[in-house]
Amino acid sequence: MKPVFNNNTYRELKKSWFDSSDSILCHSSGSTGIPKRIYIPKKAMTASALRTCEFFNINASSHLHSCISPDYIGGKMMLIRSIVSGAKFTYEPPSSRPLGDIQDDYIDLVSVVPTQMIHILEHPEIWNSIGNYLIGGAAIHPNIRKNIIDKGIKAFESYGMTETASHIALREVKDGEDWFKTLPGITVFPHTDNRLGIRIEGWKDFLTNDIAEINSENSFRILGRADNVINTGGKKVFPESIEQKLNAYLDFSFYITSRQDEKWGESVVLVTTPWNIENVSEGKIFEICRATLVPWEVPKEIIRVEHFELTGNGKIKREKF
Repeated sequence: MKPVFNNNTYRELKKSWFDSSDSILCHSSGSTGIPKRIYIPKKAMTASALRTCEFFNINASSHLHSCISPDYIGGKMMLIRSIVSGAKFTYEPPSSRPLGDIQDDYIDLVSVVPTQMIHILEHPEIWNSIGNYLIGGAAIHPNIRKNIIDKGIKAFESYGMTETASHIALREVKDGEDWFKTLPGITVFPHTDNRLGIRIEGWKDFLTNDIAEINSENSFRILGRADNVINTGGKKVFPESIEQKLNAYLDFSFYITSRQDEKWGESVVLVTTPWNIENVSEGKIFEICRATLVPWEVPKEIIRVEHFELTGNGKIKREKF
């Protein structure tokens, strides 16, 4: 792979980085609404890049490679990390078949999304050419997680936002690793309704909409988004938590949301498409749900939609009914 900036966004980003302005224009992913224009100070982006480079021992002799879109903060920060460290940087357009032309070039850190790991896991000829995988953009499916662990691949799940100049915490994908651990100079704290607060030294505090269990000021795990919490019969349930439990048993695309319910206030429902479950009976799905979930988490019904609405970076929009 040639270390060239073969993408207009990267060329413009590099140009902007060295101009006289003190910030870079970024756009949020639009996971929970319309993507926002966000100006991030170059000083904060530099500090973020240095934290990641220190964690992965990235220096001028290293090679960074991005398989994700430079339109979002994760892709942008791969270039910034190469600039501040002097590391070689390469890029390929996002696809479901990444790293198809790595040849004999060793890559110290590659950024990918979970769906790209499916292809990587199926191609062992890639594995010895990569030192570390930085996985972001969405939660890692339990089957992908297990496969990564079984194959002994060094991978890290990231947590962060556009506003925080990419990830503020990492969690290695390995047995027994449940907690995200913050990078140096970053601490977390609870704010309203146990939402996660983030304090970045030398910058500012950020208040998120993620409900978190905080183990210490440097470790936490995410239970779900406050926007998505379902209050059913006085019990608060987290759709993301239900999905994590069911993903190991339901081999089709779905998401959990709610419907207004006269008796329960809100009832839990499972949403999928007709062709996703054409070979699976509803009875079997409910049987798996009852065996896997606590009673108040079990979906009251299955809703079929023609297709899932997606955000700009490919995440499913969690519609309520």
